[in-house]
Amino acid sequence: MAPALPLLGALLSPEAWAALSEDRLRGLFGQTATIAGGAALLAVAVGFPLALLTTRLAVPGSNLASFVLPLPLLLPPLLLAQAWHGWTGMDGPWAALFTLGLAYAPFPALFAARALRRQARSAHESALLLGGPCAALKGMLRTAWPATLLGGMLAFLFSATDFAVPDYFAAVGPRFSVFAAEIFHHWRNGDPVSGTVAAVPLVTLVAIVLWVALSLRDKMAARESAAETALDPLPCGRARLPLGLLLFALLSLLLFLPLGRIFLETGLAGPLAEGTWAERSGQAFADALQRGRADLLRSLRTAALAAFLCLLLAPIWVDVLARARPRLRRLSELLLSLPLLVPAVGLGLGALHMFDRPELGYFAASPWFPPLVMAGRFLPLALFLLMDHALRVPRSREESALLAGLTWPARLWRVWLGPHAGTWFMTAGLVAIFAIRELDLAILLPAANASAAVRYYNALHFARDGFVAAFGLLIASILFLPIAVAAVVRLLRSRS
Repeated sequence: MAPALPLLGALLSPEAWAALSEDRLRGLFGQTATIAGGAALLAVAVGFPLALLTTRLAVPGSNLASFVLPLPLLLPPLLLAQAWHGWTGMDGPWAALFTLGLAYAPFPALFAARALRRQARSAHESALLLGGPCAALKGMLRTAWPATLLGGMLAFLFSATDFAVPDYFAAVGPRFSVFAAEIFHHWRNGDPVSGTVAAVPLVTLVAIVLWVALSLRDKMAARESAAETALDPLPCGRARLPLGLLLFALLSLLLFLPLGRIFLETGLAGPLAEGTWAERSGQAFADALQRGRADLLRSLRTAALAAFLCLLLAPIWVDVLARARPRLRRLSELLLSLPLLVPAVGLGLGALHMFDRPELGYFAASPWFPPLVMAGRFLPLALFLLMDHALRVPRSREESALLAGLTWPARLWRVWLGPHAGTWFMTAGLVAIFAIRELDLAILLPAANASAAVRYYNALHFARDGFVAAFGLLIASILFLPIAVAAVVRLLRSRS
């Protein structure tokens, strides 16, 4: 929270809101809100059908789709921007909107899929008997729309605070800017305080969206139980094949086309280049592994430490928040989410302002500093997932633990963590993934400059296309490895 504290004072500053009277800053705010809002709508429009097709409809390829669905979320958005620019030559604000919308479409897809798996069997079967497939689909929509909205809110949040993707499309096409770039330019001009003030309107807008989404989550949790019921997929009849083609088309937009383009670029070269595509591609992967190995290891270490911190802190906050009154709980979650609501460049500026001091021994230059900042930024993601489960835990379970005289650690495990240990460890993996792919913070924090994300960014701007493509695929494969292992373990358990 400390790096985001300067923002709390700026929230009440007349200067922060008076700045919107300037035509330039008002235009920046409008453009940022348009890009983020459009990206969120695109993410929902792609994510909800994907959730429906992979979890509740009997279509060809749904099992494979559910396995690869998280992968687009693991790809650095800058890699997706490079791929779509390579395929289509797109640039400008609409290209940023399109790329960010597809990059964060897994958020509403995964949240909606979780909600659909929790749908009550009795409600689904009653709708099916009384109104047929159409009524059953309406029931699925009623079940999943709050979770879909929460996922869309996260897509809006990350799109509104992204700096790298708009900066890339502005570099390869007509110039345009967003609010995150305004904060970055203030830092480059040696004026971090003005950069913090500039972020206030954007943070306020994102906070309002988050409050609405959390309110909807609480209302849905009050009507649902913690138990998950496995429902049979709904038969699609003649629509089975067209829906399977739709599923393949959506996955192609999210995954297959971007990865195909990046893989193609590992060996692309001019007409005078020596060797075959395969030889150049192999050399690009060898160079990526040789030159980027040390940076990858440092990124993995930073991510592991950030994940470990969140693994320790998230359950404590969940225990406190789950017993609080709804409005106080939502307000507390909003305050804890402040490091996530602030653009990463603003959070980095606040972190340097707070900790890069002689009396602290210039702690900001320590290798322990980036994991702390990363953990603070992505802890809210862990809280959202754990609170989604905690709010569905029957109150009687905690009362029984108190009557049994269990100690606080035992009660924490028996009530909140034990039944959802898989989700607990998954939150740590999610924090690690976002810490590895975080670029804006890595650029600003000196101790994080030697990271995989910064090496990728620098190589992209120096037009080292083969190395960039190979190194991006190497990062993506490392990020996807834990999910692949978890999927294999689940498959083995289900067979046994």
